[in-house]
Amino acid sequence: MPAPASPTRRYFQLTPFRILWIGMALGGLLVGLVFLILLGQSAQPREKAAPAPLEPIFTLTNQQGGRISSTSLRGRIQVVSFISPYCREECPLIAHHYVEYADAIRASGWADRVVLLSFNLDPKSAGPSTLARFQKIFGWKPKDLLWEFLTGPPPLLDQVVKEGFHVWFGRVPASTHPGAIPELRWHNPLNPHGIHSNPSHEDPLEIYGPGGHLRRIFESGSLVSTARLLHALYPLIPLDPAQATTGRAP
Repeated sequence: MPAPASPTRRYFQLTPFRILWIGMALGGLLVGLVFLILLGQSAQPREKAAPAPLEPIFTLTNQQGGRISSTSLRGRIQVVSFISPYCREECPLIAHHYVEYADAIRASGWADRVVLLSFNLDPKSAGPSTLARFQKIFGWKPKDLLWEFLTGPPPLLDQVVKEGFHVWFGRVPASTHPGAIPELRWHNPLNPHGIHSNPSHEDPLEIYGPGGHLRRIFESGSLVSTARLLHALYPLIPLDPAQATTGRAP
């Protein structure tokens, strides 16, 4: 009697169903691996974004002879410029702008939330009375402290402006190069003929938020129109309780 035949060996075959099942299993493993990687990354401490620079601390004298400190201005948005009262270049134009800025800020109802600051870049030659004369010439009443023109001892101004705001100013000899481009001059009744030498300086317009952090720098402050300034101020205007449910200040 012949021996019974051994059972036929069944080989593994890739059917469409098995291919689908294997693909789903591999996909699940891949998703799980990605999840574990992301979970490990989320557990790592994340670096926080560096806060915006804080305005320097100062106590200076304004055009009325009053003492003004940086801490007393906290809570208000500060529009900061740097002016020499004998300047015949950008400074007269900035003064014109500041008067227009103030009118627009008041018309917007922001006068209690915004202050215009200027720092005197010629403290050796110009004290508070000169700063007040400069403001009057360009149509401002010095008693109106929406625009504060600040001064102090020269070493202190150097420290606040150069080291604090990182704005350079100083006296340099005029260029005698034959190809030098003549600088554009504006009329300044305090120095109509340029008898008073004017320190060279940078011309930024800087905006600090209510907490004293830098929020915007315009490299050429004399070119910032009123509309452009208001557009930059609008997102920074804090809401008061009466406006909290109706929207942002007008």
